[in-house]
Amino acid sequence: MERLQKELRQYAVELSEHLAFEHSVEDYCDFLNNLLAATVRHHGEATIAQMSEETIMKVIKSQVRELIQLKRIHKLLKRRERI
Repeated sequence: MERLQKELRQYAVELSEHLAFEHSVEDYCDFLNNLLAATVRHHGEATIAQMSEETIMKVIKSQVRELIQLKRIHKLLKRRERI
């Protein structure tokens, strides 16, 4: 899980550099951690435990990519506590 947290942090840095919003790296870290928690709630801890960290990152990146394409990521970042 430590490696996954490092990868989430690195991805948050990439998002903050590439997206033209006024959000910080910490905002993106919180958002990605909330997204991970929502994924665990949705699929269940047992299912997530069976997945590799690489697969979990692919799922999260896919979800973020979809949010970016739908132009919803900025709106969700404003309401992080609701994810």
